[in-house]
Amino acid sequence: MLRLAWRTLSGRRASWAASFVALVLALVMTTACAVLLESSTRAGSSAERYAGADVVVGGQPFVPRAEELRAALDRLPSVERAVPELSFPTTAVDASGRTVEAPWDGPSLGHAWDSAVLGPFTLRSGRAPSGDQEVVLDSGLAERLDAGVGGTVRLSGADGLRSYRVSGIADPPRKPARQYAVFHTPREARRLADSAQPVRALGVRAEDATDPAALRRQVEKAVDDLYGDDAGTIVVASGDGRADAEFWDVPSPASVLSSLVGTFGALSLFVAGFVVSGTLTLAVAGRLTEIGLLRAVAATKGQIRRMIAVEVLLVTVAAALLGVPGGIGVAALLHRLLVSGEVLPPSFPLAVGPVAPWATVGLAAVVAQLAAFAAARRASRVRPVEVLRESAAPAPRLGWRRVLLGVCVLAGAGACLGAVAAGRLDGGGGTAESMVLVLMVGVALLAPLICRVAGAVLLVPVRPLLPRDGALAVRNLLRQNVRLAATVTPLVLSVSLTGTLLCVPLVTSQGEERAERQRLVADHVVSADGPGIGTGYAERAARLPGVAAASGQLSVGGELRRADAGDGDAAPLIGGSLVAMHPEAVPRLLDLGVRRGSLDRLDGTSVALGDGAAADLGVSVGDRVRVDWDDGGRDTYRVRAVYARDRGFADALLPRASAARHAAAPLDDSVLVRTAPGADRDVVERELRSLASDFPGTRVGGGDGGTGNASGSGAAAGLFVLLLLTMINLFTAVSVVNTLSMATAGRRREFALLRLAGAQSAQVLRMLAWEAVLTCAVALLLAVVVCGSVLVPLSIALTGSAVPALAGGPLTALAAGAPVLTVTTVTLAGLLALRSSAATPGGLARAVS
Repeated sequence: MLRLAWRTLSGRRASWAASFVALVLALVMTTACAVLLESSTRAGSSAERYAGADVVVGGQPFVPRAEELRAALDRLPSVERAVPELSFPTTAVDASGRTVEAPWDGPSLGHAWDSAVLGPFTLRSGRAPSGDQEVVLDSGLAERLDAGVGGTVRLSGADGLRSYRVSGIADPPRKPARQYAVFHTPREARRLADSAQPVRALGVRAEDATDPAALRRQVEKAVDDLYGDDAGTIVVASGDGRADAEFWDVPSPASVLSSLVGTFGALSLFVAGFVVSGTLTLAVAGRLTEIGLLRAVAATKGQIRRMIAVEVLLVTVAAALLGVPGGIGVAALLHRLLVSGEVLPPSFPLAVGPVAPWATVGLAAVVAQLAAFAAARRASRVRPVEVLRESAAPAPRLGWRRVLLGVCVLAGAGACLGAVAAGRLDGGGGTAESMVLVLMVGVALLAPLICRVAGAVLLVPVRPLLPRDGALAVRNLLRQNVRLAATVTPLVLSVSLTGTLLCVPLVTSQGEERAERQRLVADHVVSADGPGIGTGYAERAARLPGVAAASGQLSVGGELRRADAGDGDAAPLIGGSLVAMHPEAVPRLLDLGVRRGSLDRLDGTSVALGDGAAADLGVSVGDRVRVDWDDGGRDTYRVRAVYARDRGFADALLPRASAARHAAAPLDDSVLVRTAPGADRDVVERELRSLASDFPGTRVGGGDGGTGNASGSGAAAGLFVLLLLTMINLFTAVSVVNTLSMATAGRRREFALLRLAGAQSAQVLRMLAWEAVLTCAVALLLAVVVCGSVLVPLSIALTGSAVPALAGGPLTALAAGAPVLTVTTVTLAGLLALRSSAATPGGLARAVS
């Protein structure tokens, strides 16, 4: 079988060339993704602030009863010292007034000098802070600020911008690469932390000659003895786990890369499977005469299938020799682009090991074999007496199983999209993008049938309006559904996937802005470019002349439960979005669409719940709910209102006085301000802008939404989407060229017959051009249907309008480029085919052979 496959493959090099190119491109894409994914799994994070601690006891975000825990740890025989670490967000301002961001979207934190020993941070110059107006900077931040010992730096805290004298510059043995550190006196650090439980972690330093594993077991036992069942938010880490405890709330470059590359790789493999399947189907369909002759000399169906499978395997191995090295080169290029775009740090390594290439080749072989099996299954059923009829006019007949599966896939996607439009299913979180892939699976399964229907609906009505070349092109397309489907499918996939990935963020942003406009009654929204806004801003804004109400919006972490629910009950809202505000200001700042109760009744002991949270908990106005805070604390509140406008806002609105004690950072996400009746809004806005100068990174806007800001991770996702779409469209373009070239070259017999019938070469080329234009028209219309099926329900759910926001420029360029690409390809391929097919009986004989 191997010898027969090799002989057949050697004699059919032209028919397999297109499949070889498709497999090479698929291997390039998937290998690049696999190499980047392997690099992300091998790139470990190193501890920076905790590098000098043998064991770290971390809270997420706080360590409750920290003093009790410290005393318990100090009593352990193997512990030299347990050091509490206090941390809080801080923002430095350079000489030009710009805020200094930490590297790679990391934290910029203030600490007490007592915890410097955990680094251990040692003074490179200067001395420790001796007064509340003195600080020690790490050398990276000192370089960014161009600050030296004795100089002055400006740091933003909860009460605004303050100036501090630099008493020293310090560094640990390994210079911090993901954060900036500022050290205050213990008293000033506690004031700036502004929290009832400010300790984030305790670093345990062991006595000499202590076994690290034994020390960790002792620490874990001490934690269990102190907290009992409440030890769930406490993490005990050693070795490499110290970095996870240190950066538990900051995604590492490796985690950001792995999440993005995972999506990138899945989509690449999906696209590659479509393209390779279509190319192999055409390659096998062009060999029906040969396969029929083999059946005539007693070849069995199994032998035919095994022969094709071996041929595909040989082509896959040959493609791997080019595709794998090419993919490694593309991975290196992507790595360089991500580093230059500051998505990855320069120190992030590109790891090329044996796992990624072999895994990629294995996946490519599986995809190719599945495609070959599907193509060979029909070809092996050709009867010898049907060879001439099948080869002259292939008329694919879809099996009832394939039709049923395709209908079920499309019906399932339609049901999900209907639920999105009705608001029963959230369209975010990748749901819309995944629906495109599901729809494309259905379209691919029914592609010949869909193309036949589309041709009858779209092409037949316009045939009388076309010239003779165009009418002949319509007839050819209607008779060759397999060829039409093989070309249309990758075009539909490329345009629909590109349109969805570009337009879903626009629709989502439009929906958020609409929801914000409906929700806001405030005249001014103050947002932050940095980690947040100091709590002093809202307090000072409320005292400005002409201001009727002002309140910050503070995000807090916790779980909602019914007050009467036991700890073992499974009814919490895990990861619920909780926002705290001053209750007396809420009715004058927000219109939440209250369904039951009233926001006017909110006070320091009550809460307002969103519709979804109230339904999940089974509570209503007058019932009591409990909040289990992330720091281990608990508070119980009375439900005073249930509101409908919770999308993009919060599951629960809590009183600020009690919630702020449990917040991970004493910083507001935004500040809402309402102008008093009769006051001048412009004057109030000028006062707010003047006040913002003491709180760097704040921006004052109108009450029309737009409070969000792009984060580093958002920029990373945007860059990856652009790279993804570029590679997918390039791959699709090459595959379309590949498919059209193969399909056109296989029509030499048809061209020779046309020439014998009197057609000129120019007429044949015009017919091919019309075929290309009409094929693109069908593909673009089907892509519009697929995109519209996803975007319209999402737009209805988020914006209330059936007209979604569109990325007009890129989509127009894609729609215009598709006909240019296809017309150019078929024209060149047609010229080459016509040169080898003379309009003579001898030429026709050569074309047939």
